[in-house]
Amino acid sequence: MADYWTDKRVTITGGAGFIGSHLAADLVNRGSIVRIADNLERGRLEYIEHIVNSIEFMEKDLRDSSVCLEVCDGADIVFHLASKVGGIGYYQHNPAEVILENSLIDSNMLTAALGKNVKKYFYASSAHVYPNRLQQTPDARPIREEDAYPANPGLSYGWAKLLAEKQLEYVHEEKAPIGIAIARLIGIYGGNQDIGLETGSVIPVFSRRAFEFPKNGPFVIWGTGEETRSFCFIDDAIDCMKSMVEALEAHSLIGPLNVGRSDRIKIADLARLIIKVSGKNIEPEFDISKNTLIWGQLCDCSRAEKELNGWRAETSFAQGLLRVYEDVARRAG
Repeated sequence: MADYWTDKRVTITGGAGFIGSHLAADLVNRGSIVRIADNLERGRLEYIEHIVNSIEFMEKDLRDSSVCLEVCDGADIVFHLASKVGGIGYYQHNPAEVILENSLIDSNMLTAALGKNVKKYFYASSAHVYPNRLQQTPDARPIREEDAYPANPGLSYGWAKLLAEKQLEYVHEEKAPIGIAIARLIGIYGGNQDIGLETGSVIPVFSRRAFEFPKNGPFVIWGTGEETRSFCFIDDAIDCMKSMVEALEAHSLIGPLNVGRSDRIKIADLARLIIKVSGKNIEPEFDISKNTLIWGQLCDCSRAEKELNGWRAETSFAQGLLRVYEDVARRAG
């Protein structure tokens, strides 16, 4: 469906953030009429400066329900990506803020989309919906979509995402005239990610530590480094997100689907790969005083491949890490 997106009126909440900025640029290139709504708490205008003259930008706070109605007005498709997010430390120290604000934003946006007769609605959920008990060893078995229940996410962020999923499923059960796609995004990485050492995700943080070494001290890994994760490059995730919305032409509900890459890597090995990309001679140090909540996370993405005409993440880890390192070097330098 190469021309599917031409002239579609698309709203992207959180569109100046990491995932949203990549999605917006892709859709502009495909001829969509793009509106971005972002309060710039974590989003950055620099991420969208190359398309700013081709989009409508709204600096808005989605905690206000009237704002959400404005954001959804006239949209054919809404990608709801906006969320209170951060590193693991942020989630642990601000659990009430995270669940209260995310639940409010998600409820406001869904209510507004229904009120404005939006035809297709994409929701960005997360692998944080899964119980910690399934992620307590580095070689924990792959997690399938049905493993979200019985529910017991380890963070309030996961509970908020799970609540939003249930809201969408109940709307579908009531046969509301809106197509719904739900993606549980897993380890998405790429350019435009937060590089804050306390707030960023592991790949951009490691890239920054390597780039700045030794100026700002040692290359520190929180924990033992034996933890495992899976990572999916942003271009592959964007392709899957678009495919999910396109599939709503034939289905009223797509998902929840795991969206990621079905292989895993040790955090210590990830650090060494990034150090290799940097070309520096660095020996990482381990801060074992940090508690490890999740020892092993690998999600089974075979359902997405089956339901979306063979979609799978194709970008090699070596290629993806190089592109992230170059992006971090440009911004941190």
